[in-house]
Amino acid sequence: MSRKDFGTVVVVDDESSYRNTVALMLRAIGFTDIKTYENGFDAIEAIEYDKPDLVISDWDMPFLTGIDLLMCMREDADLKTVPFILNTGHLDQERWVEAINCGVTEFLFKPFGFQEFRDSVLLAMDLADDDNRLNVLEEKLAS
Repeated sequence: MSRKDFGTVVVVDDESSYRNTVALMLRAIGFTDIKTYENGFDAIEAIEYDKPDLVISDWDMPFLTGIDLLMCMREDADLKTVPFILNTGHLDQERWVEAINCGVTEFLFKPFGFQEFRDSVLLAMDLADDDNRLNVLEEKLAS
């Protein structure tokens, strides 16, 4: 996949400032087709209709949480392989284990910087080159 073929990204978060910040970061990486939703309930219908190439979602949201959205997608044959980045400000290991068991592709802890965000997006979409992939994995293991 080349930079011009990044595809559609869905960003889901109940905080508009977060959605806007993530959209800006995605544009800086090279994405142009970015759709935002304020909860998983609104997002799932759009995701089912127009399968995105990546979903980035907050965990804690009203109506349908990020983990619930992830589980819905993993139960759908057409959506189960869509890369999914889940993020939260809660740093407990139980959430991390639950997300892994539900099939999350990448996990981000808030707050995160641009480089960490970029690395997670590229890894999730399998766009990172081998050197970058090794560096990112080593940094994750060290933390």
